[in-house]
Amino acid sequence: MTDKKKFHGDVGRFLTGNDARSRTARFKRYKQEQGFKEETFTRGEFFGINRINKLLGRKDCVGIRIYYGKTYEDQDENPVADGEGELKSRMVIVGVRADGSDIFDDKTGLKDPGDGDALGDGFICPRHCPS
Repeated sequence: MTDKKKFHGDVGRFLTGNDARSRTARFKRYKQEQGFKEETFTRGEFFGINRINKLLGRKDCVGIRIYYGKTYEDQDENPVADGEGELKSRMVIVGVRADGSDIFDDKTGLKDPGDGDALGDGFICPRHCPS
């Protein structure tokens, strides 16, 4: 069981550029060793600072949680109905409270659906990355 008092704004640590590059290169090598071609798997996603700041600015937010997810997309990375297009790995980012709970203010079915409970559908690598 997680000690919920450990959820605060200073969880995690900064990595050196060398460590970060090593970790991402290791992931890329692993996927290639598993038989995946580089253009067929997502290595990362870019999300704009305004969107991230909006999540962080929610009431009671002390940080973010990044989930691994899957969604169906067309060839241009647009979401499509389940079973259509291709199933792709994507990140889902949510705000988190000090007690460790995700911040979901789901207003599905209401007149005002809100501004979104989570962040997703960033620009994916390798398609939108310099290398």
